[in-house]
Amino acid sequence: ENDLADVFSELTAAERRKVCRILNLDMLSDIFEYIDEKQAAEYLDEMDVRKAAGILSGMETDAIVDVLRMTPKEKKVLLIELMDDEARKDMAIIASFDEEEIGSKMTTNCIMIRENLTVKQAMNALVSQARKNDNISTLFVVDENKVFSGAIDLKDLITADSEVELESITATSFPYVYANEQTADCIEKLKDYSEYIIPVLDDSNRLLGVIT
Repeated sequence: ENDLADVFSELTAAERRKVCRILNLDMLSDIFEYIDEKQAAEYLDEMDVRKAAGILSGMETDAIVDVLRMTPKEKKVLLIELMDDEARKDMAIIASFDEEEIGSKMTTNCIMIRENLTVKQAMNALVSQARKNDNISTLFVVDENKVFSGAIDLKDLITADSEVELESITATSFPYVYANEQTADCIEKLKDYSEYIIPVLDDSNRLLGVIT
């Protein structure tokens, strides 16, 4: 996908449209993840608006927000209307934060596991969500209201006995940030963590997304 993204800038508009007709939406969404947001907005403007909305729907939410910031207002409204419900809902959450707030930099590409499950049930939940969310190295445990309670390393889940309660392998002191914190204030704190992925919470400690 990264190689194809590089090639896009070498093509004419007609050639890009032909490539976009040939490739399926999942592949195109992956390609557009690697394209600069300004260029991505220009390329999407070259194609049918429904196709463009389909490509956006398959991208990570933070990338969608970045591309739409480069899109004229009238076209942006139309694209949002044509995107699928889940992508539209996730994007609205991220877009609600100012650019200086860490919430504007997060993605909803993460795995949420309900507490009080067994390892076997958690594995089933992981498999179900992994079709759409590929950040699976760390799983985040939440209650029925999505209140964050800890994290589980994928390796610990895989190696645990199937009937073990999740509580026994959940790290309850896992670091997190609040979505309305200033990005500049979070940078040094994020650098201090050895984790690849950090959960982002709202003021009620509900899990909104992650910073990777």
